[in-house]
Amino acid sequence: MSAANSKVPTPNPFYRCAGPNCGVLKGTSDHWWLMWASSEKFGVPVLYLCPWDEEIAVKEGTLHVCGELCAQRLQSMFLGNILENSQKRRGK
Repeated sequence: MSAANSKVPTPNPFYRCAGPNCGVLKGTSDHWWLMWASSEKFGVPVLYLCPWDEEIAVKEGTLHVCGELCAQRLQSMFLGNILENSQKRRGK
């Protein structure tokens, strides 16, 4: 199979931080994190956080995070969304 037909995603050398109002480009020596949410395994929304891993970084739905502050901001948004959606379901 040729490289053009390969199903393996090509790594993106230009990752941007998904933190609110951040957008910093990832450098080669930066200590970045990866975050994603899923309801698949437990049936409720779960937020995942892990150290940088190139294989996970290219997966759909993965957020690239430049550091602790941006990770905290994204976690806060996640928690707020869960609370808001929970209240809407109960009709409040």
